[in-house]
Amino acid sequence: MKKWMSVLLVGTLSLSLAACGSSNNSETDTANNNTSQNEGSTGFENGKYDPPITLTTVQGLDSNASIFKQGETMENNVHTELIKDRLGIELKYDWVVTNTNDAYKTKLRLMLSSGEKMPDVVRYRGDMETVNMLIDSGQFMAVDELVEQYAGEEYKKGLELDPTIWYPVTRDGKKMALPILDYAYNSNQTLFIREDWLKKLNLKAPTTLEEMEQVMDAFVNQDPDGNGKKDTIGLAAGFKNGFNNWMTDIGFVFGAHGVIPGSWNPDESGKLSMGSVDPAAKEALATIQSWMEKGYISQDAALKDEVGASEFFTKGQAGMMVGPNWIPAWPLPDFEKNVPDGEYKAYPLPAGPTGKAGAAGNNPPVNGYLFINKAAKNPEAVLHYYNFFFDNFANPAEGSEFAQGFAEGYDYAVGPDGKVIKTSEEAKANPELFPGVDLNNPLPNPMFYTLTYEGARIPTLYAESMVKAAEGGELETPYEKTEVGGRHPENVQAMKVIMDQQDIYLKNYYMGPLTETMQSKNELLNKLINEAYNKIVYGQVSVDEFDKMVENWKKSGGEQITEEVNAWYDTVK
Repeated sequence: MKKWMSVLLVGTLSLSLAACGSSNNSETDTANNNTSQNEGSTGFENGKYDPPITLTTVQGLDSNASIFKQGETMENNVHTELIKDRLGIELKYDWVVTNTNDAYKTKLRLMLSSGEKMPDVVRYRGDMETVNMLIDSGQFMAVDELVEQYAGEEYKKGLELDPTIWYPVTRDGKKMALPILDYAYNSNQTLFIREDWLKKLNLKAPTTLEEMEQVMDAFVNQDPDGNGKKDTIGLAAGFKNGFNNWMTDIGFVFGAHGVIPGSWNPDESGKLSMGSVDPAAKEALATIQSWMEKGYISQDAALKDEVGASEFFTKGQAGMMVGPNWIPAWPLPDFEKNVPDGEYKAYPLPAGPTGKAGAAGNNPPVNGYLFINKAAKNPEAVLHYYNFFFDNFANPAEGSEFAQGFAEGYDYAVGPDGKVIKTSEEAKANPELFPGVDLNNPLPNPMFYTLTYEGARIPTLYAESMVKAAEGGELETPYEKTEVGGRHPENVQAMKVIMDQQDIYLKNYYMGPLTETMQSKNELLNKLINEAYNKIVYGQVSVDEFDKMVENWKKSGGEQITEEVNAWYDTVK
């Protein structure tokens, strides 16, 4: 998914693949009704600025947003023309960079550190340090009144799903950025297992960590790929980026012991405590150390990030992999190419010693933020823009203008037989329907050009639609037919597994800004944790080294951070 999105998140990466549809209205009535009282002052009448206004921004192109029809660019394409025609908003890009090696983040931070003037609207998803830098620059406005006056019904409903949506961008009671809503539960992970290996070795899918160890042992020692070599591993895992990742996660082992690394959760007294230093984490580390010694996990796991570790599975070496529901869309198609006769299936995450499973998840459905400049002449235009995508694309009505996709000849076309073509492979049979499109690449999807990354997403719609399909329900709406109908069966089934196990996912309760001590000590404290974890996992030190690390963590700022985190928590709980 991260390859498609930009990740992830974590897992992430997240990183969702789902393309958006459009709402039950093909018009912009909601936006018009919400803004009618302000039309005279803003110039936005009948759903459009007349004369047009200009909205300046900047852009980092990921792999999806870099695919254009011949002759089009980010500054001039079917998306910019649509927004100008329908809304009277001319999008002007102060700069555009290809977002490799965090080029977009780097350029933003250079602008902020030099005090350079920012554009009317800046979008960002990624590390909270940069989010804080944007807020602390003083260039961006509070959005409380904008949301109250101009947000459409669907956007407001999404914002009301979880009050913690606002926590990361709230300062002194003011909301300092617009959350970009994502699909809920889309980053929750589950366990994918080689179904063909289970069948070959006459094994059942594990339901506990103990049973999982037995299955992994068989995967390592009983030659499940039949090549006569001992070259298989039990679990594709990568912890280069830590032990709580958006894909190939090992955090579920900690979750099975009741904690999540890097996550703040209430303890028995109701106070928030850091999962990485909880005594239960020591038990999880002992488990992982044992798995490493027995060859269930690759010795290269500490060198692999989420994408690199997924190759253990996609190349046919590993028998299990933890990931979000959407990994059958990416990266698991590589598994299908590399192991044509292979099968895999999603199963619930295994339970730990107390009979409970656990994993990170159920965090607010947010995938970035929109920051609006205090100097913007028409700050409300950002919400008119977002409302347009909720009204027309998030869940379109049958027969409406955008029911099939963004633009014919771009992300879709109707073939001579009446079938809707949605992929470049299908398009090769009728290339004349996609003039100017390189069919050796994925079709250009203008939804990825939008200020909000993927247009607009109604948080609950994806999971509800996937579960409906998994339970045999008929796909009725354009969204269901396009979004769910185009999914791998393994993807649909995985979402059902996740929703059936919904109570295992442990939310991170600290959603506030970086505390004062975090800003100065986080790097040191994270280094303390990661070094100790890696040494323990690789058997370089005893698991008792964990206790020494915890003491150092507390003395080096962790105790102060815990106090600051709980002071914040007292203000919001």
